[in-house]
Amino acid sequence: MSYIVLARKWRPRGFDDLVGQESVARTLRNALASEKVAHAYLFSGPRGVGKTSSARILAKALNCEQAAGSDPCGECTSCRAITDGASVDVFEIDGASNNSVEAVRELRETVKYAPSGGRYKIYIIDEVHMLSTSAFNALLKTLEEPPPHVVFIFATTEPKKIPSTILSRCQHYSFRRITRAMIREQLKKITAAEKINITEGALQMISKAADGSMRDALTLLDQACSFTDDITEKELQGLLGLPETEIITSLSKNILTGNIPDTLSLIKELTDRGSDLRQLTRELVEYFRNIAVVKVTRNPEELLEFSTEEVQGLRELASDAGIEELTLLLSELLRLEGEVRSAVNPRYTLELGLLRMSFVKGMTSIGSILQMLGDSGAPGEKKTEVREQQPEPPARPHIRDKEGIWKQLLERLDTEDHLLACKLMEAAPLELTASELAIGFNGGMTVLADFIKGKASVINPLLQEISGRSLRLKILSLPGEKAEKDNKKIKEEVFSEPLVREALKIFSGSLIKVKSLE
Repeated sequence: MSYIVLARKWRPRGFDDLVGQESVARTLRNALASEKVAHAYLFSGPRGVGKTSSARILAKALNCEQAAGSDPCGECTSCRAITDGASVDVFEIDGASNNSVEAVRELRETVKYAPSGGRYKIYIIDEVHMLSTSAFNALLKTLEEPPPHVVFIFATTEPKKIPSTILSRCQHYSFRRITRAMIREQLKKITAAEKINITEGALQMISKAADGSMRDALTLLDQACSFTDDITEKELQGLLGLPETEIITSLSKNILTGNIPDTLSLIKELTDRGSDLRQLTRELVEYFRNIAVVKVTRNPEELLEFSTEEVQGLRELASDAGIEELTLLLSELLRLEGEVRSAVNPRYTLELGLLRMSFVKGMTSIGSILQMLGDSGAPGEKKTEVREQQPEPPARPHIRDKEGIWKQLLERLDTEDHLLACKLMEAAPLELTASELAIGFNGGMTVLADFIKGKASVINPLLQEISGRSLRLKILSLPGEKAEKDNKKIKEEVFSEPLVREALKIFSGSLIKVKSLE
């Protein structure tokens, strides 16, 4: 007997076999049990999540000869015929190759005849969005007034392409991507039954690469079984070209720290190894998205399918980067992913993109510099230099412990509004008076400053509670007028340098900001 691939061998035979689609299975079961069967169903969702399999299961349940309740028996003549694709009452039609109006007209001629053996004549049209406009119009009349013995089940990955006139006449069921945990558990069950030797790490890699598709996961597992009898992470790495977790982590650390030499060395190593750099870039985009999620949410475990240890590792990486920096890096990575995907030479494109990203790392906010200098206890001369860049403080009695109040404010906000606390961390405390706490934002952070101003009703009560007096937040812009003039002069000098002009030409860049090292 010829070999049956795992995706076909382990195709769901009943509602209990559907993985990750419990709500759909429950609704269909209830409809069958109460005999509230619709004349047309639309199953939509990503590829490989069980749409066509569910259509077959529903067809079995409708025509099962020995059904006990809402589940098909799977053993009667009708169930076996549908499983084998030999039922005379169940028609599976490929919408991509039968999309003409003539094909639909032929279908309309056959629906009028009663089923040969079962209770219903069932038409399963896969990829129904591929039908032409004329074909949809021809099908519309049948859906409006269907014979009582006919049930249509449409399956599609793109429901938005289906005319609203068709959608309104169907019961719509949305199938979701299957979580990695569910895919991993199903793969464990299958590998145990098939006696396949595979490590836990390899199962995790396949679950991740499947991207929510059980069919893709089984296809990858089949491919791995053909390659080796003992499937490990190393074997999968060579077979599928998936970047190792350690490499992605190391590369991300290098990007966040601006370590270009080590980054280029890693790219060379991966190129020599024959790794897929397009896949690597996609992995980097996902990894930095996960870092950003950890940075801005209080409970990232609810959004990320990771273990506690993995979330902690992401949290450590996120602690060294600000929200604005992560946003810029992720935006650049998304742009880079598109460039690498279509590049003639992916390596050079990737290296150039990562080099551009190193410039983002060098953009340190003035507020952060001021805060570091203010907390360092540096000699009086440096402190005087910092004060010269600050706006002229109001002539009011000073309260000395502004750092303590600022620290307490950030800690309190972090427990109540983590995102607000993160944005507020980009500012530096400048002056604390009897009635105001003045903070400074970099002049380019006006959007951030406006956001903080809008949260005054949240911040001011906390300030009053912490300080024990009527205190409100005052937001100032840095640097001052003098620094702006000096900066403009320095920018002109830098732009006149031939080396800078050549770099801007090579990278198609522009001079945005120049800061004096002094």
